[in-house]
Amino acid sequence: MTCDQLKELELAANLSGVNLSQWALENLLSCARETITPNNRTIMAAEDFDAFVEALDKPMDPSLLPFIEQKTMWE
Repeated sequence: MTCDQLKELELAANLSGVNLSQWALENLLSCARETITPNNRTIMAAEDFDAFVEALDKPMDPSLLPFIEQKTMWE
């Protein structure tokens, strides 16, 4: 980090009324949430949601049993 960059960050923290660590943590968490949120949500039209729920409510195809009985890669 250059001296100019540090001065800019310190100025932003001072203008916000917090110390640099508090300002950095708050902004890093905000940025992290912006990155994480779109990857944790599924958005679909109402008719697609209805079809999704219907598919979940159907009995599982027995041919899938060997697949779900396999150990996961993290086990």
